[in-house]
Amino acid sequence: MKVLLCADLTEQSLQGLADFANTPYFEKATEIHVIHGFETKVYAGEFYAQYYPSEKQFPEIEKSAIELMKNALEKPFSEKYKDVLHYHCLFSPNRKEVVASFAETLKADLIVVATRSLSGLKGIFSFSFAEYMIRHAPCNVLVLK
Repeated sequence: MKVLLCADLTEQSLQGLADFANTPYFEKATEIHVIHGFETKVYAGEFYAQYYPSEKQFPEIEKSAIELMKNALEKPFSEKYKDVLHYHCLFSPNRKEVVASFAETLKADLIVVATRSLSGLKGIFSFSFAEYMIRHAPCNVLVLK
């Protein structure tokens, strides 16, 4: 079974995924992929377009993000799953689409998403990452609160 863990690099999200490490969902896992999707932006100038982050910055950002994910998740997952644990950073103008596409390419069996509860107007008008995955993922999605 291939499991995809979506991490947004906040302490709350990473802790939720770490707490989830000792659940039965991973007993049959042949691969566990921890992933963070960075959303790239394009800013239009009068005579040029500027991309942020730039492709030159990708390796440094990826190294830092993977270090954050490893520091938070390697201990809870290390003993049992260290040989099947993989870390990824994806860069795209639409991180939701690129993660769903990655899951399809990987032929993932389960996507696990830790959420941040939004309330008030932010909660009403946000179309969250978890909601997108539930609607568009090619496999089952488990949402952690």
